Amino acid sequence: METILIVEHSYMMRLFLINYLSKNFDVNAVETPTEALEYLEKNLRPAAILSNFHSNASREREGFQQMIATLEQNNIPLIVLTDQDKSDQRIEALKLGAKDTMSKPFNPVEMQLRLMTAMGFKQKDKMKRVA
Repeated sequence: METILIVEHSYMMRLFLINYLSKNFDVNAVETPTEALEYLEKNLRPAAILSNFHSNASREREGFQQMIATLEQNNIPLIVLTDQDKSDQRIEALKLGAKDTMSKPFNPVEMQLRLMTAMGFKQKDKMKRVA
């Protein structure tokens, strides 16, 4: 089973994502990009990372950029969740190196399919595993 790392500051959103994705993946979760970097430094390599967006005003912006650079070096896909259909955040996340983005609130089935696509699952494999 593939491992997904969730980087999400909201406790309730982390719980939701863990519960939903654990049907098809091994799921680990941290609160900040800095914690994600610590996870990656332990040579733990997830198949993909799902992270909330960190703007320039965020205390975690530097950690977010470092996390993206580390993921690019290790060829780990990143999907970024942005706030309420803010296209400027989606565009910025893609420019920084995200493989894909989604706005909150989102359809969890679509989110899972996007994760599977980012991880390279073929269409027939996706359909068997969608909850």
